[in-house]
Amino acid sequence: MKKEDRRPPSEKMAEKPFTVTRRVVQNTVTRYNYYYHAKLRLEKVLAGINSQRQDNYNVFLPFYPFTVEKLNLNSGELDSVIQKASVAVQIHDPRGRWIDDCFLLIGKAYYYKGDWENANNTFQYINTTFAPKKKSEYNTVVGRSEDDRLSISTREKQKTWTSRQFRHKSARNDAFVWQARAFLEQGKHDEAQSLLNILVADPYFPKRLNGQLAELQAWRFYKQGLYAQTIGPLEEAIKKTNSGRAQKARMSFILGQLYAAQGRQDSAMDAFRHVIALKPDATMDFNARVQIAKANVRANGGSLEESIAALQKMLRKERFIPFRDAIWYQMAALCANEQPERALEYLHRSLKVESANMLQKTLTYKGIADIHYFQKDYAAAQKYYDSTSLIMGPDFEEAKLVTARKEALGEVTDKLRIMHLEDSLQTLAAMAPALRDSVLARQVAAIKAAKTAPEKGKGGSSVEDGQPKFTANNNYKNPSFGPAPEAGGDWYFYNASTKSTGYSEFRRRWGNRALADNWRRAQAGTLLNANNNQPQPEAAPETDQAAAIAALPADSINTSLLAEALPVTPEKMEESRARQLEAWYDLGKIYNDKLDDPREAISTYDSLLEKHPDNPRKLEELYSLHIWHNRLNHTQEANRYKQIVLTQYPGTDFANILQFGLPKDEDKGKTSAVTAIYEAAYNAYRSGNYDTVFTLRKYADSAYGYSSLQAKFDLLEAMTIVKTSSEDSGKAAIAGIITKYPGDAPVLAQAKAIQDVLNRRQQITDYLGKLEITRDSSVASRVDENITIRYPWQTPKPNLPDSATAIAKAPDSSAVAPPGADSVAVTPAPPPPPPVTPYALGDEKAAIPHFVVLYFDRVSKVLIDEAVAQFSKYNAEQHAAEKLETSSFVLTPNDIMVIVRLFPDEGKALSYFDEVGRQAATTIIPRIKPTEYKFFIISRENFILLNNTKDIEGYKKFFGLNYITE
Repeated sequence: MKKEDRRPPSEKMAEKPFTVTRRVVQNTVTRYNYYYHAKLRLEKVLAGINSQRQDNYNVFLPFYPFTVEKLNLNSGELDSVIQKASVAVQIHDPRGRWIDDCFLLIGKAYYYKGDWENANNTFQYINTTFAPKKKSEYNTVVGRSEDDRLSISTREKQKTWTSRQFRHKSARNDAFVWQARAFLEQGKHDEAQSLLNILVADPYFPKRLNGQLAELQAWRFYKQGLYAQTIGPLEEAIKKTNSGRAQKARMSFILGQLYAAQGRQDSAMDAFRHVIALKPDATMDFNARVQIAKANVRANGGSLEESIAALQKMLRKERFIPFRDAIWYQMAALCANEQPERALEYLHRSLKVESANMLQKTLTYKGIADIHYFQKDYAAAQKYYDSTSLIMGPDFEEAKLVTARKEALGEVTDKLRIMHLEDSLQTLAAMAPALRDSVLARQVAAIKAAKTAPEKGKGGSSVEDGQPKFTANNNYKNPSFGPAPEAGGDWYFYNASTKSTGYSEFRRRWGNRALADNWRRAQAGTLLNANNNQPQPEAAPETDQAAAIAALPADSINTSLLAEALPVTPEKMEESRARQLEAWYDLGKIYNDKLDDPREAISTYDSLLEKHPDNPRKLEELYSLHIWHNRLNHTQEANRYKQIVLTQYPGTDFANILQFGLPKDEDKGKTSAVTAIYEAAYNAYRSGNYDTVFTLRKYADSAYGYSSLQAKFDLLEAMTIVKTSSEDSGKAAIAGIITKYPGDAPVLAQAKAIQDVLNRRQQITDYLGKLEITRDSSVASRVDENITIRYPWQTPKPNLPDSATAIAKAPDSSAVAPPGADSVAVTPAPPPPPPVTPYALGDEKAAIPHFVVLYFDRVSKVLIDEAVAQFSKYNAEQHAAEKLETSSFVLTPNDIMVIVRLFPDEGKALSYFDEVGRQAATTIIPRIKPTEYKFFIISRENFILLNNTKDIEGYKKFFGLNYITE
């Protein structure tokens, strides 16, 4: 029987003579039937990259219009490129000229997929397999020496114009360039530089690729932020590159930005003019002209008015109609520093222009917010930063800054509101009753008038209460934001049929859910109330009373209702002042810590100390003023506040910090060493080794000097003196601690407690000496006080084989006392309630890490191993980018679970929870019965609590009450 030859056609063809006819046929078919179509498909996939991206031309442009991680290309299309080129390699003669080009296409497809391992392997395979060698050589020669210079490239014949234009080029040289590009994309700058250095010095490296080499050199410097070194190779790349007109225009624009950053305005304007000459897309052309106007302001002989006039001229040209919002924005950017009010006028004009450019709207809102921020109009700035955060995309360059300022300014606004509110309430409360009633009556009339007034026109673009409203964003006449509403349209929300289907599906899976944030959270109290039909009204907190009053109908508002919020009693007045002082103190900290504005922080604390010189946080405020004045080099003021702290608050932590240095500056070695000595001294005190306490205290002082545990050491030494010396010496030692540390609350409280006991020692002794204990004979039963009862949740019962037998044989405790004894059997006291669950929900929108847990109802190594293996495989195939880890975890000998981690927030964990809940029984672990396991999610903080308490049932109950699942 003849053995079947299962080798691929390429191996069979390699054994046949490579005749002229075979050469022509193989080269033609490989090139035009396979390579050509695979190349077209790859170009089609990449064609939409430029059109999909919105670049921010106000910062350095990305070197390429994409990054591989954020391409989000269709992997199916790229896989088809790989498949098409791979088929060409497998069915055609490997000696053909276009085989190496097919391999290069495969490597490029892997590169754009971000599959670095396969991309690198493909490029290296091209290097070794297609390296030039003589016919007599068996081994491939990867490199050779030419005139003491290393050459690794394939020599190309370029003597004539015909050979340069029409002769087939070796893909091996291109593979070297792509290999270096892959290294740079992975951040392997040293490997990339080594390869580029060899290629630059290679005497046979083709000149056609010199531009790409210079481009990669420029990209390497640019990627590392070495902008000065980028200019040289970038200029060479622009002259020699064959990457296309669009990429050449982008590099010229970047060159202009680099020149402008170095203050070379004339060179920058030449570079931007070169961009215009390359006839790029309309957006880049417009921004190049804008950059020329900006550079002209800073160049010698240029002026602001001249540049603004040039931009105003662009407003009148029809070709720049789509960029009118950006033109107004750029005019504002030119005059923002010198004429901020004029800049605000331009920015508001920009907002009025109808545009689908959300990036430009983001920049405009941020520009308005920045001007208000630097003018210290924080209330207005917060509103515009809030609008910026609502519309900015995930790739916005300054997203973190916007979010940080929005949150900080929100806190400032909140603290100012509390301060002004409490101040107004206190002022009203201090008025004479008649005058106060008159003011409240006017306020009631104003509220009723506002409630009964007709509503103003809806829609349109306006700025209400300083809050910017979207203009073109909600105008559906703009096709960029959705179609016009039609009853039977294709858009989901305008199609009644599809919307109804979606609503029914949602109700089937989730039930009737109210429209509310965090709807996947099931509040336990709400569920219990709903089940028991017992409404439990909640009183609105005082800070929300204004909102509660605003929600009432006009006829329900009267002076008595408003007067309820006034602090007319001493207790309420004290609470109001406490809220005001707390907000005032926090405001100063926010100004300095979150807004980096120490001047405003100093002004805040100065006014606080002037109006409330004896407030509870005076010491901290004085210390902060010393630090902030020091930061601003106000030496005289800093020293004044330092002396106040040292003289008025000696021995406090802040005084010790000013006198001996900041404890947090202790290095870790010193801190751990002093802590170890203190713990040893404290253990010696508890053991009664008082001499050891004194010895360790002296050693700590001599070896380490002042430390952050100084107050605790002093208190421990005083307590030891109480134990070892006379009563007067003990009292004096404790009194010294109270005098030395009046600002250290924990140490002061403990010292005062000890002092109180010492002062009452004789009284306590006399009381105990005269105390008589009698037994009440009328009581028929007595509980033995030496018996300690432990319940299951306090001491887990060991699961021993003979535990049931042991319990059965145990004598009845009620039969121990003989008849007639004083102590008789009694009914034991009811057990204490089970411990309250320590688990808590975090903020759903916060980035709190979560785990997804697979819990088994019975312990089986087979089940655990099967689950770990299958989930690891599933995650590698379906969630490779998330880098999830799967492992088993032993909570107790009877509770073993499988954990999938780490999810960045609760939402991602819930999505994975839903996914595996549907897939587990059919796809992931079909061999394990669904009745043998359960899924739940858990935050990292709750998992730590679970590991400490071992209360798996408690968490399962907590999960069931607090999360809605499919």
